[in-house]
Amino acid sequence: MVEAMNFAPLLAAGPAVHIHLAATLVALMLGIVMLVRRKGTAWHKRLGWLWVLLMLTAAVSSFWITGLIAGKFSPIHALSILVLVTVPAAVYAIRHGRVQTHRRAMMMLYFTGLVLPGLFTLLPARLLGGLVFGN
Repeated sequence: MVEAMNFAPLLAAGPAVHIHLAATLVALMLGIVMLVRRKGTAWHKRLGWLWVLLMLTAAVSSFWITGLIAGKFSPIHALSILVLVTVPAAVYAIRHGRVQTHRRAMMMLYFTGLVLPGLFTLLPARLLGGLVFGN
């Protein structure tokens, strides 16, 4: 028998968690669109700016989420710092015509800043893991 999802822990989480989750989920979906669409178009640039904003929002909001190690930053916060450094570097690269550097940085951000940490959030002891798989 399939157990119903319990949204209570997610709803009880603070605003930083909600902001972070919304930004990462939209960035994850938008990232797929960005990966498959043609690059260099006006739409790519517009959606790219939105993706940059979402990634920065996710990174900054993560500093108010300290539940992994009670009241302290955890090693996962290093990814937030990586995002805060790499996003501006990737924007700088494309602004200066360094397309391959931009491409590599954005791909690395997508996979190490969204996909990999997203998989870790699905561990049973984590908030989303408990939501998806039950407690």
